[in-house]
Amino acid sequence: MVGDRFELTYNITGDLKDFWGDRGLLRQIFTNLMVNAMKYSPEGGLVACNLIGEDSQIIFSVADEGIGIPPEDRDNLFQAFSRGSNVDTIPGTGLGLAIVKTCVELHDGSLRLESCLGQGTKVTVRLPKRVK
Repeated sequence: MVGDRFELTYNITGDLKDFWGDRGLLRQIFTNLMVNAMKYSPEGGLVACNLIGEDSQIIFSVADEGIGIPPEDRDNLFQAFSRGSNVDTIPGTGLGLAIVKTCVELHDGSLRLESCLGQGTKVTVRLPKRVK
């Protein structure tokens, strides 16, 4: 449990060698996705992180069992200061996913968001491997 509030799982599979990325940008991606997953998840909820190494890319995903994102809000979530309409009093600036998107794009990667109201959200980041 993370602070007795969440169950956190982390799974690593595949070949991660030959991946090169900017440490600061990667930290921003990971931190913002983890903070969001925990912020919008209920007490005792599961936050699952997966890191998969493939031949030409790495895939990192964070999935939670949180409040989910309304379909009408999803297109704008990666824009600065945009938040889901269902966040109520949960504090935030609406910058986290915009920062994630920028950091992913600077790595020539891609980003995918899947969400179901009341069941959670999964964000998947794909980043290309680079040979030395």
